[in-house]
Amino acid sequence: MRILTAVLLLFFFIFIFALPSIADINSVKILSDNRDLILFSKFEYSHTGYVSVAVSSAGISSNSVTSNASQPADPSRVGFFLLSQELSDRYHLQLKFRPNPDLCALDIKNITVLFTFRDLSPPPRSSFNMSYHVTYPDNYLLFFANCNNQSLVTMNVRTELYNLLEDGTTTTKDYLSAREPHPFHYFRFFLIYLCFLGFWTKICFKNQQQRFQMIHLLMYVLLFITVLHFIFAVADQHDIKVTGTHHGWHVVFYIFQFMRNVLLFTIIVLIGVGWCFWKWVLPLRDIWFLTLVILLRVVANVSYIVAEESGLYYEHRVDLDDVISVIDITCCIVICFYTALVCCEFKLAKDASTFLRPFSSLKETSVRPDVFPVLVLVYLMFMASESLEMTIVAKESNSFVFSMVMFYMYRPSVVEDEGENCKKLLV
Repeated sequence: MRILTAVLLLFFFIFIFALPSIADINSVKILSDNRDLILFSKFEYSHTGYVSVAVSSAGISSNSVTSNASQPADPSRVGFFLLSQELSDRYHLQLKFRPNPDLCALDIKNITVLFTFRDLSPPPRSSFNMSYHVTYPDNYLLFFANCNNQSLVTMNVRTELYNLLEDGTTTTKDYLSAREPHPFHYFRFFLIYLCFLGFWTKICFKNQQQRFQMIHLLMYVLLFITVLHFIFAVADQHDIKVTGTHHGWHVVFYIFQFMRNVLLFTIIVLIGVGWCFWKWVLPLRDIWFLTLVILLRVVANVSYIVAEESGLYYEHRVDLDDVISVIDITCCIVICFYTALVCCEFKLAKDASTFLRPFSSLKETSVRPDVFPVLVLVYLMFMASESLEMTIVAKESNSFVFSMVMFYMYRPSVVEDEGENCKKLLV
């Protein structure tokens, strides 16, 4: 418990003293960067989409180690451009893939070159500020390209991506991409989980005298944290939609997202090993397994938040994404394998011993240890699959359906009164 408290406090202070977060208005300072391609933003535009790029204190210099200083860098080979997602996939212009050294990204056909360093104002300002109308609705990527053979670029960049919404006689900027969930979607999940919480509270109070266990209290805490998670998500998404930046709500949102994810996997493991149902005291093996899963989820959540807050231009963004994917798949395999192993041990123990006879009542209830690993496998594989480009709404809908089934299977009313006898036998 002390370790978990220390982790939460460290997690909180990291984000209190972190740099301002990045949304669809990005302010970035680049100093002596030699990357040939930098991805700044992803945004899905409507027919009223706009992109604004402002650059100040820009400069380009040759790298004396890798290039000939007598050959100055060509400013026309350095600049910003928009590229559709389809063309990006075709040319493999992603951070994890380096493009063909002989191919300059600015020379690709059908791209929209916003400006090059040739368009900069004369020194000492060396600045540029212009807005562009996106003609065709699509999902676009904003890139910065440097085709000058390891030349060093220094600049301050501010990008702004938005769609214009016509509301009667007024026009407002909408900084939410078409792929990002609307605040209303989060609010809808908030209402759904709030009703779920009220229903679960009723069940727990109704059965608190004989059938309510500690695992049901943890499930109640999970629902309560989920409700708070969604209400802060509504506030954060509304801030982004209106202003294009965060205003502090995302810190609380990340904290509750972190707690929700870790607690969900904790409950999955505890139910999978049968705690409070047919195990009243966890053996040391189960404790170590639970600790391993919690640590993996902590690493995955911290990596996700660091990647999100660092922005797309972050050099190691793709590495963090790969870490998250590997951890998700690892958790899926480990949890499903371990819960299936525990289930087999449980069934063998029931068949081999007569002292576990009171557990035969579980066959007549919704508690099915043999079904739970399959349920977890379907849920985790669906969530961890990289082949499914799921939206937030689809992922949350999947989580809600899984929670409904799990809470129904292990509701307090299905634990028979013989549990006390089982507890005495197992202790």
